[in-house]
Amino acid sequence: MDRRRFLAITAAAGAASLADLQAVEAARASQTNSVPAHASARKPVLVRAGLSRRPDGTDVPDGPQQTVVRSFDSEGRLAAFVIPVSPLTPPRSPFGGAPLHVHHEQDEWLYILGGEFVAEVGGQRFRLKQGDSLLMPMKVPHRWSNAGSPSNGAIHLYTPAGMMDVSWDPSPDDDKPQTPEQRKADFERYGMTLLGGPLTKEEILATV
Repeated sequence: MDRRRFLAITAAAGAASLADLQAVEAARASQTNSVPAHASARKPVLVRAGLSRRPDGTDVPDGPQQTVVRSFDSEGRLAAFVIPVSPLTPPRSPFGGAPLHVHHEQDEWLYILGGEFVAEVGGQRFRLKQGDSLLMPMKVPHRWSNAGSPSNGAIHLYTPAGMMDVSWDPSPDDDKPQTPEQRKADFERYGMTLLGGPLTKEEILATV
């Protein structure tokens, strides 16, 4: 915009009446607060304590984890999981956790509800306690593990959702042994690449 036009517009604005300015502001507020037509189709998703959302949209009693937001709940924007604070009894290990991997399209956010965890992101390790949170960005290798607490719990968020809500679903094959090639293929199926093993007990205990 040239200087002459800018000055002309400024002068015109200065000469506008208060009523005119109020009308402009009202119109702007109306546009800002308007809701797109497609947004009216979105609905709240309530998942009660102790229940988990299944792929068909029903809620059922679940085990040590809850799926609370599915990709289809958020138009693919978010998947959310809760591991309620509970004792670490088998098959949950006091030092067990996720192997080293990378998400190609998802940011992962972890919030600690209770107990302690150790996470490694891009080679940097963190000890996480109740109330701590950690963003593990997409395309950055990471892993996390329980840190020896007798009980713990956490919230995991993934955005965009991708296939992460499906990856957390229990399967009859979960307890079957897998070859390294099969395990790698499983990660690739859900948009991840498996890069290595989980943190060792020694690595966890050494992280302060």
